[in-house]
Amino acid sequence: MKKLYSPENDSELAIIRSILDGEGIQYFVHNDHFGTLKVGPKIDLLNVKTIMVSEDQYEKAKEIIDDFLANTKNMSIPPASSYSLIDKIRMVFETLIFSWFIPGNKWKRRKIGD
Repeated sequence: MKKLYSPENDSELAIIRSILDGEGIQYFVHNDHFGTLKVGPKIDLLNVKTIMVSEDQYEKAKEIIDDFLANTKNMSIPPASSYSLIDKIRMVFETLIFSWFIPGNKWKRRKIGD
């Protein structure tokens, strides 16, 4: 088995898994379940999840992963839209109306025997 890629997070791992499954490429994820249990610095053999493929399927898998990574790195995130005046008024109205339903300690509780 040969090291193919170490994903940044579990979401990226799930997408890469589905791509490899769709292409019929067999793989193994080193530290698949144990890797998420360890927090702190990433140490390759201890807690980094690594996708491994057999040597005969390595070139095909590498080409597919490189294409996926090139497409995802070039995607731009659209800017957050600003709220319109009507949206702002609605949010203020909802805050004023529904704030009564937010639990909290507005009054001190009386102790038994006071």
